Amino acid sequence: MPRPGAGARSTGVKGTDSGRDYAQDVLREAVSILVQTGHSPGDLTRMVKTLCSTLAEPERPFDPGVVPYVAGLPHIVAHWYSDPAFRGPDGQPLRIPLRGRGPTLSGLIRRLFPHQDVTRVTASLLRANAIQRRGRLYGPTDRYVALTKDLPSVHVHGLMSVAGMLRTVQHNIASGDPAATLLERSAKNPYIPVRALPEIHRRIKREMTALLWKLDGYLRSWEVEPGTEPTTHVGVGAYAYEDPIVTGRRTPQAAHDPPRRARRRPAARRRRPHRH
Repeated sequence: MPRPGAGARSTGVKGTDSGRDYAQDVLREAVSILVQTGHSPGDLTRMVKTLCSTLAEPERPFDPGVVPYVAGLPHIVAHWYSDPAFRGPDGQPLRIPLRGRGPTLSGLIRRLFPHQDVTRVTASLLRANAIQRRGRLYGPTDRYVALTKDLPSVHVHGLMSVAGMLRTVQHNIASGDPAATLLERSAKNPYIPVRALPEIHRRIKREMTALLWKLDGYLRSWEVEPGTEPTTHVGVGAYAYEDPIVTGRRTPQAAHDPPRRARRRPAARRRRPHRH
């Protein structure tokens, strides 16, 4: 959840991502990987044409300036939790007014979005359920901002995640220096019982949320004022996948009893050597 850096256009939000052609990035990286794994460019062209023919034209063209804007919304909440000026004696975030004396939401927004309309940013935070309002005071809902309640932000967030993942994979494939590769690690197992999925996903979410919050604090410790020196956007993402997807879908396999921990296989008894 780092604050956007320098170089944005159109929205007034500082960020290095805004001038990048995300569509070309995603298509180039994805197609390159597919071709390198044996998929025909001709077949891929026909697939893309067929898929696009099933989709309606968007209501408005993509504005790359929304990328640093969406990336910055969770960053407001992160600073709310971490900045002593916005925390009470118990260490919890203060409930603050939009404007006035002392700590205010408009002051916090101005630090991260100096050129944005405060009312618009506040509405975005409320729509995403990142903050809640009680009377004239505002407070964060949680440390983690789920953008699922704001559909445009969800799609932009998904685009950023896919583009970032593909760039890292392609960078690591092309890099001839192991020291220059970016983090790309995974843990997977093809034989997980469907009945255990709810427990597994709760555990993954709990542990990864704690880790990402810790890493977010580490990145904030390196944060500089936009424009003071060259900057880039650094992020660490985490996701879980199922193949095929079972969670959230009604299937006969999913209708099992609550998960039971699998019994460990007994260790094979070591045979004593024969004495002659």
